[in-house]
Amino acid sequence: MNKASRQSTDQIVQLLTNVQQQLTRYVRTLVPNRSDAEEVLQETNLFVWRHADEFELGTNFAAWACKIAYYQVLTFRKRQSRSRLCFSDALVEQLADGAVESLARANDEAEALDLCMEKLSVDDRELLELRYEPGATVEGIARQIGRSTKAVYNALGRIRTWLLECVERAAAEARRG
Repeated sequence: MNKASRQSTDQIVQLLTNVQQQLTRYVRTLVPNRSDAEEVLQETNLFVWRHADEFELGTNFAAWACKIAYYQVLTFRKRQSRSRLCFSDALVEQLADGAVESLARANDEAEALDLCMEKLSVDDRELLELRYEPGATVEGIARQIGRSTKAVYNALGRIRTWLLECVERAAAEARRG
């Protein structure tokens, strides 16, 4: 394998890894049974891998992979057509369109949250990190940092409100731009 081919392979692996959660949610939206969805996801990953040379680097990999997943769902449905529980093609198409929009919104919001988290003060970020540690309680955090429980609740409420507003603004800007 030459160096250029190796770099391309590494990029595809990274791109596929980055969209794996999105693909999983997308396929689970279209295939109601978890084990069936996992099968479709594996087939999608295989197809993406085998046809990676058809992907144009620099374009939207998630959209390309979701389109492949969509066709894999249709192929799966054809194989399962004798099953009693089967969505109509029109419903699957409608769900697919809705799932793509939902994934795009979720990605915009996740990116916006990252940006907004960076804008928080160090103290506010540390307070959030303490709160979301496994098993953490507001009472325990208050004791740990030497503040009243009410003060910690108020600070967390203020931070969450600010983050929500910041995320909504940033996600709306991302959708417009």
